[in-house]
This record gives sequence, structure tokens and C-alpha cells, in this order.
Amino acid sequence: MMSERPEAPKPPLYLAAIALAIAGFLVGKELDLGWLRLVTKPLPVLIMAAAILGRRPDRYSRRIALGLVASAGGDVCLEISGPLFIPGVFAFLVAHLFYIAAFLRRSAAPSLLRALPYALWGWLAFSALRPGLGELEIPVAVYCVALCTMGWRSSALLGRGHGRDVWIAAVGALLFQISDTILAFNLFHAPIAGATAMIMTTYWLGQLGIAASAMSPERTRV
Repeated sequence: MMSERPEAPKPPLYLAAIALAIAGFLVGKELDLGWLRLVTKPLPVLIMAAAILGRRPDRYSRRIALGLVASAGGDVCLEISGPLFIPGVFAFLVAHLFYIAAFLRRSAAPSLLRALPYALWGWLAFSALRPGLGELEIPVAVYCVALCTMGWRSSALLGRGHGRDVWIAAVGALLFQISDTILAFNLFHAPIAGATAMIMTTYWLGQLGIAASAMSPERTRV
């Protein structure tokens, strides 16, 4: 007789674990405990990935989970920063490619008009940042294209017969884009008061929205 698969933890337990990890990061930030920040910073997105993988994910959900795992690697690299800044950017680039692949799995319709605001956002942001980028100009340009493409492909799903989960994904993608824009301006343009709080809040909420889209019970499995 085959043993039954253990029941996956309920969403409230995952949310509690995410909240605890975030609290640990905030304590590490307040007390300037680098080791605690390094340990806790990637945990929220790893917990989101675990929540998805614990539900027998389809192809869309697996790609979202892989994007979250890549993001965790980016979190670690950017927390260390210095020589790991470029690897961190690359890790998040990979995360966006996984998200783009997931969104394309749902719909490959061109939706070129919906690309325009994201292209304008990317062009304006990069133009403002360019004088301060130096040797990072090309890596940031490539990342900017991937980030804006991710936002565009999430918006391309809206109003095409999908469930409410695509709205959650689109809002999550938008928040992620806002987070990275604030981060870039804080690093390469001018310091922003309260930047860390704004960056991390929009980042975690953005990732949570994208992750939640992979766990919606109303979504058609693809």
C-alpha cells in the first residue's frame, strides 16, 4: 500500500514564516548584524518558492518558483555587495527570465501597445541613471530591458480570459519594478531618504504577488 503524501503547510503558516523572516532581517538591520541580514534576507522568497513547490506545481508555477530561487541568490549577493554586485544583478536577471517564461506560458500574444509604458519607463530611468553608471552601463541596460519586459508580459495577460490571479501577478510585477527603480536611483543617482524601507517593502510585496499568482486555486493549470 502506497503511503499518502504528507499534507503541505497551509498558506497562513507560510505567511507567518515569511513575516518572521522579515522581522529577523529588520532586527539585523536595526542592530547592524550583518550575519543576521545575510541569513534572513533570502528567506521570504525561498519560503514563497517552497509554498509553490509543495502544491504539485504546473509548468507556470515551477517557472515562478525557479524565479524566486534565483531571486534568493540575488538577495544574498546584493547583501554582500562589493565583488558580488554583478553576480547579484545576474541572479535577478535570471529570475526575470523565468518570470517572463512563465507569463509567456499563459499567453504569447504580442500586446505591443501594453509594451509602450514599460519601454518609456525603462528609457527614462536609464537615461537619468546613465551618467552615474560608469562601467556598469551595459549590465544595467541589459537588466533594465529584462525588468521592463517582465512587467510588460505580466500586463499582457490582463483581460484575456484569465482569472483574477493575473491581476495579482501584474501588480506584483509593477511593485518589483518600482523597487528596482528606487534601488537604482539610490545607488547611481542620489541617496533617497528611507530608501531601504521603500525598496524592501515593494520588493517583498511584489514577489508575494507574483508567487500568489502561481498558487491561485481558480487558475487553469498550464
